[in-house]
Amino acid sequence: MPSTPTTRRGFLGLVGASILVAGCAEKQSASKGTAVAADKLKSLVPTRVPFEIPGLKPDLPGSEFVAPGFLSRPATMVQAVTTKPLTSGKEVTAMTPLWGTVPPGLGDNSYYDIVNERLGGPVRFNISDGNTYGQKLSTLLASGDVPEMVCVPQWELIKIAHFTEAANKLFADLSPYLAGDKAKEFPLLANYDTAAWQYSVFGGVLQGIPWQNDPFPFATFVRQDILKELGLEQPKSGDDLLALGKAITDPKKKRWAFGGGMEQEMQRAFGAPREWRKKADGTLEYKYETPEWAAAIEFMVKLFAAGHVHPDIVANKDADNKGIFGSGQMVIYRDGLGSWHENLGRFQADNPKFDQQIVAPYPAQAGGRTIVWRNEPASMFAFIKKGLGDARTRELIALANWTSAPFGTQEYELVFNGVEGKHYTVENGKIKQTALGRKEVAPTYMFLSGRPSANEKSQYEGLVQSLHDWETQAATLLENDPFVGIRVETPSKMAGLVTPTEDKMQEIFRGKRPISEWPKIVKEWQDQGGNEAREFYMKVARENGRL
Repeated sequence: MPSTPTTRRGFLGLVGASILVAGCAEKQSASKGTAVAADKLKSLVPTRVPFEIPGLKPDLPGSEFVAPGFLSRPATMVQAVTTKPLTSGKEVTAMTPLWGTVPPGLGDNSYYDIVNERLGGPVRFNISDGNTYGQKLSTLLASGDVPEMVCVPQWELIKIAHFTEAANKLFADLSPYLAGDKAKEFPLLANYDTAAWQYSVFGGVLQGIPWQNDPFPFATFVRQDILKELGLEQPKSGDDLLALGKAITDPKKKRWAFGGGMEQEMQRAFGAPREWRKKADGTLEYKYETPEWAAAIEFMVKLFAAGHVHPDIVANKDADNKGIFGSGQMVIYRDGLGSWHENLGRFQADNPKFDQQIVAPYPAQAGGRTIVWRNEPASMFAFIKKGLGDARTRELIALANWTSAPFGTQEYELVFNGVEGKHYTVENGKIKQTALGRKEVAPTYMFLSGRPSANEKSQYEGLVQSLHDWETQAATLLENDPFVGIRVETPSKMAGLVTPTEDKMQEIFRGKRPISEWPKIVKEWQDQGGNEAREFYMKVARENGRL
C-alpha cells in the first residue's frame, strides 16, 4: 500500500458546497483549520489498556519507531474475541481500497464465507482501485450516500477540502462508545496507541477508528534480482539514481529504470520538509517554497527527459506501479513498507526469482545529509455511518474490534492468511500460500480497523531481519516538523490547492510546462490560500511553544 497521496480533487471542487448543511459560522471556523494539543483530547478517546498475549515475545526488540520482529510464527494462536460481533446477522456494507487484483465476491469466495461465519454475518465489500481511490471518495462524500463503513486513507483525506464538515455530517461520533474507560468493552481497540486515537478526532469529534501508523511513510524498493543480473548496486545517492537510469533502461527489452512516486523520495533526499519547517527568522515555510523542493523538480525533469521512467507512468501518474514492477518492466520505485510483503506474496509464486529489496535512506548527493520524513500517528481511518442507531453502531464497533486483533491471535491469522490447509500451509514453521489463497485472500477486512504494528512476515526469507535493520537505521534519521504532538486539521483552502499545484508539477516533469513556471505556480499557491494557511499554522505553533 502506498503511504503517499494520489492527486484527486476535493469533493467541493466537483460539486460545490451542497453537502454542507452546518451553520455558516461553523463552516467558516472549520474551513480555516483547527488545531489542539493532542493531550487535550484525552477526554474524547479511549484510555489505553495494552492487550497482552501470554508467551508472545519478539525475536527482534521493538522501540518507539521500530516494530518488534518475529522470525517465526507462534506455535499457538490466542482467541482474542470469544463472541461473534455481528449479533444481528445483518449484512454490513463497506468501501475499501485495494492495490492489486480484486478477489471473487460473496458467494464465490471461501475466505469470505469462513470469516463471515466467524463474524456472525456477511460483509459486502465495495472494493475500489487504490490508485484512484481519492476520486471515488470525493464522489461518494459529495453524494452524501455512504455505506455503513468507509476506509479513508490519511493521504487522500488531506486532499479533500472541507473533509471535516463532511465527516461531521456523514459519520458517527464514537466517543459515547469509546471515550475513556468505555473502551474496555472493546479491548482490542483500547490496545491502540493513544496518539493514533487522538489523531482520529475531526472538528472536536472522535469519528475515525485509526490505522495505527508506522513512522516511515515510504522507501525506495528495487528488483534486486534484476540489479544482480545486470551487475549493478543499489543506489546510495540521487546521483547513483541518474547512473542507474542509464544502465537499466532498455526500451527494446521493455525495461525501464523508474516507476512512480520517485519525486517524493527526491524531495526527501534533497532535504525538503514533509510539510512545514521553521526558518531562521522564526517564520514558517511550506515545502513548495523551499530550494530543496525546486532542486527535486529539476532532478525529476532529468529522469523523465532521459526516458528512464516507464511509459505507463509517463502517460498516467496514477498508473499501477506494482504490476509493471512485478513484470520486471520497471526496476526501481517508491512505495509504502507494506508493499514489500504484499508484492512478494503476489509475484514470487509465479516467479521464484522475484526479489524485492529495500534501499537504505540516501541523500541527493553522495556525502550529503540524509533525513527521513516522519509520518502522522495514523495513516487510515475506518468511519461508521451516522444515524444507524445505538445497537447497529455498537455492532459495527464490535466488528472493528474483532478485526483489530494483533499478531499472535487467531483473528489476525484468519484476516491476513485465511484457513490453514485451505488458503495456506505451514512448512518449517513458515506460511506458504496456496493457489486458492492467492486467489481469494486479499486485503479487505484489515481495512475495517487498525492494529499495533508487528514485523512478522517470516514466510519471506530474510524480510523480517532486513526490515528491522532498515527501520533501526531510518529511526535515527527521522525529522520532526514543528507540529508533532498537535492535532492540526488542514485549512480547506490549503487542502483544495494541493491537487492543482501538484498536477502542474507533474506536467513539468513530463515536459508539458517549462520548469521556469514553478516559481509562478508557488506564487499562485501562496496567493490563493497558502499565505493564509501559513498565518494559521504560525498561530498554532506560537500557541504551543513551537516558534
